[in-house]
Amino acid sequence: MKIIAKEITNEVPTAVWLAALIKTYSNFEIEKTQTYWLAQRDIQDIASLLCYKNIDSARISQWCNGDHINNTYNYLRSKGALRRLTIHNEFNGVKELPRELPVDSLIFEDSDMKLIDLLEWYNKIYCSITVDVYQTVTVETVSNIKKNEEKASVIFNTNTKTPNGLKNNELSIRAINAVKEAWDVFSRKVGGGIIQINKEASMQLHFAYVLQQVIPLVIYQDDEKIDIELETSIFDGEKLRETDVMMIIDKGGEIFKIALELKCYKKIASSGGNRGATDIFMKDIYLDLQLLELYCKHGGADYGISLIMTDHSYFVHSDKKDGKCWDYDTTHGTEIGDKRYTTPIGGKPIDIILDNRYCFNWQSEGEYFFALMEKLPD
Repeated sequence: MKIIAKEITNEVPTAVWLAALIKTYSNFEIEKTQTYWLAQRDIQDIASLLCYKNIDSARISQWCNGDHINNTYNYLRSKGALRRLTIHNEFNGVKELPRELPVDSLIFEDSDMKLIDLLEWYNKIYCSITVDVYQTVTVETVSNIKKNEEKASVIFNTNTKTPNGLKNNELSIRAINAVKEAWDVFSRKVGGGIIQINKEASMQLHFAYVLQQVIPLVIYQDDEKIDIELETSIFDGEKLRETDVMMIIDKGGEIFKIALELKCYKKIASSGGNRGATDIFMKDIYLDLQLLELYCKHGGADYGISLIMTDHSYFVHSDKKDGKCWDYDTTHGTEIGDKRYTTPIGGKPIDIILDNRYCFNWQSEGEYFFALMEKLPD
């Protein structure tokens, strides 16, 4: 199948990662060879289509190769002269994925497949296969990376305060407002049918893309920078988890991090059948809020925001609240938090503690409802 994507990025490392993804997908789903080890030349040829800049071989053999001693990005693994895409968390989530991707770009001729579809395949299929690991980065090296990240996290947590107390707090406030503006744009586009969402993964990617377009509007000075990372590893006090979207705000070397958790419930599942488990979805909204609090408590983030969308009015307006699931009430205007929630859901014990207070303020767009939840003022 012919590749029609042309000059969709001006970042050479991003083009290399995308080229490896496209070639891997082609090997698995089109050629049916199940081959994930790639020739460097194949990556280089495809990357040259995707980026108007020169793609020299060093970008693939060294810069983007996580197994090279002088690498810059951990996008690829090596086996002699061959390369493959890095699986999630092979390098602790450090520089494994590009931060900005043209998710709406069409990839193949005579196909409606977009990059966002290939990203979903990468997350769900590729990252679940068992791959050969020809590891030149030792376990000790990975352990040192973890220690350095934990050390950096402690430093940032010590020097970084809440938005109202941050020394250079204006950029942090602008970043939070950028999230809200992007959420408003995203909601209107989804409600108007411009953006199609079939599951949570596509919601995450489309929202991140909108947010990336808004961010430059709140950058005013040379020492200001905001980066976006998807599925960033973050410590919750007991183990590493992956937050959906992480914003890293840098003002003259002072760091502020915003963790975003996204939730999507559609009455019709992506498989085409009716979706149930409304009680689990309600409980999971509360669980996301707890995770955001834990990320902030343990230094992985400084602020947390939960973004929720649904086409089911059950969660927004309900005359009857008979079931135990309503201990996790999500209806419009409901204030929650400053409380422990232990009502079992799905036969499983629950223990959710929310130290902060929140309010469900749903907005209607088309056939959908959208809510942005952040902690209420003390």
